Amino acid sequence: MIQDRGNIKWASMMLPEHLELLREYKQESAEQPRELTEWELEELQKTIDQAFNQQLDIKLEVWKDYKITQCAGIIKSINTNELILETLLKTKSIPIQSIQSAQLDADYYD
Repeated sequence: MIQDRGNIKWASMMLPEHLELLREYKQESAEQPRELTEWELEELQKTIDQAFNQQLDIKLEVWKDYKITQCAGIIKSINTNELILETLLKTKSIPIQSIQSAQLDADYYD
């Protein structure tokens, strides 16, 4: 089986300046969440509203501690700064600004 070495195989052909820029880019992309467009924010709002109003299971991708984490459950309440998500084990408070994506659980659409 062939094992790919990724960028290591190209390192000998890159200038040191390019390698430094690649390292900086990788660090920046890992530290900050992606900025959502207005259209993405509208879709996110619609999905969250539908899940809340119909009490459907929802899967959220949340920016926390410099990485994206996933949460799933039922939204119990929404206020201006956070939403309360009830999971199987506990209730979580999730800041609305940190939500990157939302999707309704596929079990309801099979």
